Amino acid sequence: MAALASAQYGAISVAQLAEIGVDRRARSRWVTQGRIERLGPSSFAIVGSPPSWHRSVWAAGTDVRGFGYAGGRTAARLNGLDGFVGDEIELLVGRTHRNAATPHRVASTSLELSTLDTVTVDGIRCLNAHRLILDAPLFAFTRPEVENAIDSAIRLKLVSEQRLRAAVIARHRGGINHGRALLDALVDTGGESRLERWFLALVRRAGLPRPTLQKVWRTQARTVARVDAFFAGGLVVELAGHGTHSSRRERQRDEQRRTELTLLGNTVITFTHDDVRDRPNWVADRMIEALALLAA
Repeated sequence: MAALASAQYGAISVAQLAEIGVDRRARSRWVTQGRIERLGPSSFAIVGSPPSWHRSVWAAGTDVRGFGYAGGRTAARLNGLDGFVGDEIELLVGRTHRNAATPHRVASTSLELSTLDTVTVDGIRCLNAHRLILDAPLFAFTRPEVENAIDSAIRLKLVSEQRLRAAVIARHRGGINHGRALLDALVDTGGESRLERWFLALVRRAGLPRPTLQKVWRTQARTVARVDAFFAGGLVVELAGHGTHSSRRERQRDEQRRTELTLLGNTVITFTHDDVRDRPNWVADRMIEALALLAA
């Protein structure tokens, strides 16, 4: 028992105990003797093992094994998504198991739920980033939580923005009631930073077409640049965050990059973090002006 539990944060399942010959009567006796303590309907911990969030999540996963997985904010934290640091334990189960016996928060879905929707992190089976985002409304994610989940999952290359967007649209068209909420949250997401999200929001409000983000320009020999935003017609928009380059060598590289992008037929303009945050109307007007000049 100790050998099994040592790899499971000090927890062990009823099924594992049965496999090593510990039946219900023995479990009851061991609880009375203070050797094990119950964590959930199908899970125990060895007395003396340190309590931890991971131990509780492992045990919760055992309680729904076969019909559910760690989901919601729990899965977001396990997947390493930005802003998810709380100790919530949330589980997603199939609709027929929505009354699963567990002390933790349970959401249910009528959609197929299989191991294809999951990953194993730190020995714990949980929803992958794609599926946890799709089911985020079931756990009442706030708008900032959805945005953080999407932005960081894209940045960490855990999801494909195009595939995620297609899945959300399909859910909405299929009449799934939380498709609309995700569509709204997806409107201004897809960048790799809050600055890019602010930029996408002002682009939308100005009625401009959504640009291609993080477009890579290459020649036959090498990569010239990876630009923040590219508008059809040849407009490249660079967003200068707080960490803007300041050394002479870095400024030289920036100007070489601008020169090469220009020689490839693009118009390159730059907006600072403060421009995008504090005077979005001015930024929008300059983009409208630049696009009009390119179309003339």
